[in-house]
Amino acid sequence: MDAVTYAETPELMVTMLTEYDIGSLDVLIGNADDYADHVNEVSTARSLVQLRQDDRLVIRLKNRKTVHSKIYRIVMPDDTVKLVQGSANLSRNSWEYHTNQISVFTTDIGTELDEAFGTFIDEYRERYSDQTLLEGLVEAIAGADSPQERENRIEYWVGAGDLDVSDTAALNRDAVEDLKAVADRITAVVDDPEEAAETVAFVEEPENADRNIADRDDSTDENHSETTDSTAEPPEVGLVESAHETGLTDTLDRPRVRAPEEKIRMGTSTVDKDVADEFGIGLRNRGGTVEDHSIVAPLSAYNNQVRESTAIPTMSVLPEAEQIVIGEDDEMILVATEDPTSGVLNHCLETIEEYIETVENHGHTQSETAVMAQMYEAFLYGFWAPFANQYAEALSSPSRTLDNVIQHLYIGGKSDAGKDKLTEYILRLISDNTVISGVDADEIGVKAIRGIREWDTSFPYAIIDAEKEKLQGWSPIRNYWSDWTPTSVDQPCLIFTTNDALPTSEFRNRMKILNMDVSFPSNPEDPGFHEAQDDLSDVLERRNPIFSYVARRMLTERPWTDSHGTIEDVRQIFREFYDEADRAQPEYFPADEPAEKTYDTGRLKWQRDIQGGRITFASEPGAITADFDREEYEVYDYEKRLPKRFMAEKSATSVYIGAPVEFAEWIGHSVEDLLNGTAAVGMNTTQSDEVQDESSGFFARLFGD
Repeated sequence: MDAVTYAETPELMVTMLTEYDIGSLDVLIGNADDYADHVNEVSTARSLVQLRQDDRLVIRLKNRKTVHSKIYRIVMPDDTVKLVQGSANLSRNSWEYHTNQISVFTTDIGTELDEAFGTFIDEYRERYSDQTLLEGLVEAIAGADSPQERENRIEYWVGAGDLDVSDTAALNRDAVEDLKAVADRITAVVDDPEEAAETVAFVEEPENADRNIADRDDSTDENHSETTDSTAEPPEVGLVESAHETGLTDTLDRPRVRAPEEKIRMGTSTVDKDVADEFGIGLRNRGGTVEDHSIVAPLSAYNNQVRESTAIPTMSVLPEAEQIVIGEDDEMILVATEDPTSGVLNHCLETIEEYIETVENHGHTQSETAVMAQMYEAFLYGFWAPFANQYAEALSSPSRTLDNVIQHLYIGGKSDAGKDKLTEYILRLISDNTVISGVDADEIGVKAIRGIREWDTSFPYAIIDAEKEKLQGWSPIRNYWSDWTPTSVDQPCLIFTTNDALPTSEFRNRMKILNMDVSFPSNPEDPGFHEAQDDLSDVLERRNPIFSYVARRMLTERPWTDSHGTIEDVRQIFREFYDEADRAQPEYFPADEPAEKTYDTGRLKWQRDIQGGRITFASEPGAITADFDREEYEVYDYEKRLPKRFMAEKSATSVYIGAPVEFAEWIGHSVEDLLNGTAAVGMNTTQSDEVQDESSGFFARLFGD
């Protein structure tokens, strides 16, 4: 069978060749920019490879132009030929769900009609395709030393394998090892300068400095812009604070140093040649060189390569040096090397609070405290995320699924809820304002999700405006951490913002879900728009090195070694910061437990509809049914927000609840009150989250007052 088709299903091609007695298939795929993204299962990839090796399958990939045609030439066992043209794609949807029209001409091999049709297909191949799928993979596994290595390479290609020996990951690991060596030599701090092998002087205008790192014997080099005298007091590196009379200085900066003009080397002798060649192209354009068995490039070139390839910078956690290093061109951004003063902490905490309090100053919501608490929770997650690989190492065990422990962050809300701006502000704080936006979900696919795990960086990867359907198609999210090992490269946490409803349970189980149930003025003609923008700009323009101090506390205390918490450890650090700053915790600060648990927005959603008369309950044997006065598509979101222990199932505009007593306790009332319709009477809500009195029942229990 020779085919030109717009869309296809990989599993269907395997079925055709293994179960339908089709001898061989040569197909040009007209719609896929990266066809490999469509192969999500290792078993399918394994079958495709075997069929390719048996010369039974050729998958041609489109080049510059989308091909929307659907034509097929099928040679039958009796040497007749069926020539097919019409609307049907070579896909499971076309076969099972769509209605299509085709025209079938039956002729003999070699007739004028058959030859003309064959020429027609050849023209498509010559004009619209110049590469085939699996060619590089087949060559790579042909040189495999063992069946296990063959299997590993197939798994890498799908994105489900152990990244420890992925070719791209191996190159990045080499580069980051060199980067860490440079960073460790620059940033390691000791109390006594006599114990230091070398010292570093920081100047106010580093762009004008002749930046050097000198051994003690060379510390009097006249070319140094500042003397690096090993007997001198160590330079004060960190946040500058003026006298109490004048308050803080205007420059609240995290330390930066200019990276030395050193080069990093990546060995290529054990990696696939195509991978090495592709990796080396970008570095060569930035001053790197590709040698027989290695790629050598300036450190700044590698930093730029990572940023261009992933949209995030290199970030390495160095516990021994008590540093996190972010690569930025030819600079390294460091964490603080001193503890913050009370005044500094006050400034940092106040700035975060003023950002969050734009909700009460400019937002419209029925859940004010809940929204602000969940916004603070997002900050805590963002400050914890760079340490996820340290926690993965501490928490990994044969009996524990890391994907349920090292969770992604999922921030939902309407288009004017401010969730994207919140995410961008968190990225600013982590990166010292070098990362000011996330990645547009329209610009990425499965390949990007797979590939981000291979670049050996722990900087969070934020995906903005992720549609639910697209997110659920990004299969690597489900097992993102499952193949991680202590010898793997560092991989970043994922952050999603979305306007859509919750994804399916297999994705929800791997996510920390926060809800921005608020609306901000989003158009210039909206009342309060300009005031809100001015207040937001004022906060964003302030220097806030809070992450530098969180990182310092994490690196000195190393709470991940206890193998108990994750984000809870950053929560504890913030409690300490409030104490050290002698600053009262705001009521919305999630001090004791995650905000999404204290302020369960799913529970609020159910409670409001019960109070509003949109839900009525009916008794079932050992269960109850909630009937909604809503459209069917709306009811899905209500069912998804119920804890699994309630054994809930949606049917049309109803939700069956198999644990009625537990559900009633969760909602804050009795089963009897739910069934007789009196539950709504005892539920009082207001335009804020304040509890009116003890008789309000539901809110008293919900908020713990």
